[in-house]
Amino acid sequence: MKTFLFQEILSACGGEYVGDPALLFKAATGIVIDSRNAVPGSLYVPIIGENHDGHAFIPAARANGASLVLSDRELQDPPYILVANTLFALQAIAARYRSLFSIPVVGLTGSAGKTSTKDMVAAALGAHFSVLKTQGNLNNETGAPLTLFSLEESHEVAVVEMGTNHFGEIDRIAAMVRPDICLFTNIGYAHIENFGTREGIFRGKTEMLKYMRPGGHIVANGDDDFLVQLPDAMLYGLGAHCNVLGTEIEDLLLDGMNFSVTYFNQQKRMHVPALGLHSVYNALAAVSVGLLLGMRLDEIASGIETYLPLPGRMNVVKLSRYTVIDDTYNANPTSVQASVDVLAKCSGRRVCILGDMRELGRESARLHEEIGVYTANSGADLLLFVGTESIRMCEGASKSARNRAHYFETQEALIAELPNWIQPGDTILVKASRGMHLENTVKALLALS
Repeated sequence: MKTFLFQEILSACGGEYVGDPALLFKAATGIVIDSRNAVPGSLYVPIIGENHDGHAFIPAARANGASLVLSDRELQDPPYILVANTLFALQAIAARYRSLFSIPVVGLTGSAGKTSTKDMVAAALGAHFSVLKTQGNLNNETGAPLTLFSLEESHEVAVVEMGTNHFGEIDRIAAMVRPDICLFTNIGYAHIENFGTREGIFRGKTEMLKYMRPGGHIVANGDDDFLVQLPDAMLYGLGAHCNVLGTEIEDLLLDGMNFSVTYFNQQKRMHVPALGLHSVYNALAAVSVGLLLGMRLDEIASGIETYLPLPGRMNVVKLSRYTVIDDTYNANPTSVQASVDVLAKCSGRRVCILGDMRELGRESARLHEEIGVYTANSGADLLLFVGTESIRMCEGASKSARNRAHYFETQEALIAELPNWIQPGDTILVKASRGMHLENTVKALLALS
């Protein structure tokens, strides 16, 4: 962590300090919200969540070496900083720490593909820069500050993912991040339960724009009917109007995608080691950011080739009896269609295992049914649906694929029947929202091989 005095932390959060004044002139070694991660010299910030109040873990944080804690209530034992709201204080401290850095920061959001695009952008930039990127799913109001606190003086660029499921969240995250480049992947149906419409999602995502730093740039998917409206954006995509244009796409199935990039009078053939047309879009986003940061196309191409999909994100596991495509990290209608499109091009018998897509609100029944129809029309040979909402998928699929579509109320029932359904040579896609925990189905498939 860059030198960040406790005095600066106090000033940033506007709290009241209780303790020995000498401590304020020492530098924090880190800022944590999990007492288990506290180390000597760190600041512990207790967050009040749905299930736990972090204030209960202040003694544990201090036992692990935390030098200072925040609190929204008076404590018997100093030192501590008294604030009105520990989450807002954490965000104010993160904004101050981010202001210590002049490196370019890429803020990234969208309905689908955020994490894969973030990792692709980081891989591309890594061919030229020392890159900090959001780790795991730390893309919310508590995760984004932790990402910012990971900034070191050695970093030359940062890629920060921003997630949201309510109005105002991107606003609060972007106020900390202050991006130089605002990157938008797409506007789909994820979290439509809280936003109401795709237009609402568009408004929620674009809350980032008012925090773009002077002289900043917008990068957007030019094939998205909402994002194409963004003024002065560098557009990427397959449409001829896009500034960064993808052409001559060659699908290598489970071995990735080849494509050509055209940018004004420059052209480069590239390979992305990830599945599906959507991975080409992710790569084109990475190309756009790299170009804005002064990279050459050949540098960007070499960086993209180092990309490695994370477990649960279109991760291909080739086993002796069959192949599993593990895409269990999350799901929404846009991402499910993209994954089904990948499966449809695979050889051999194609098995599609789909679970519920969460947070679709009043549109849930319709969207699940439409995905069922889409999946049946894709030509998959066996369709297995699991979960409360997924009965609608099965109903949709059964309209044209009654003999291929089967429903399981619980994952346990599905797993128990897998040996009866899976055959040697199958290619099996497994996908659902994170809350369905279909990674357990993947584990069962791996054990059966």
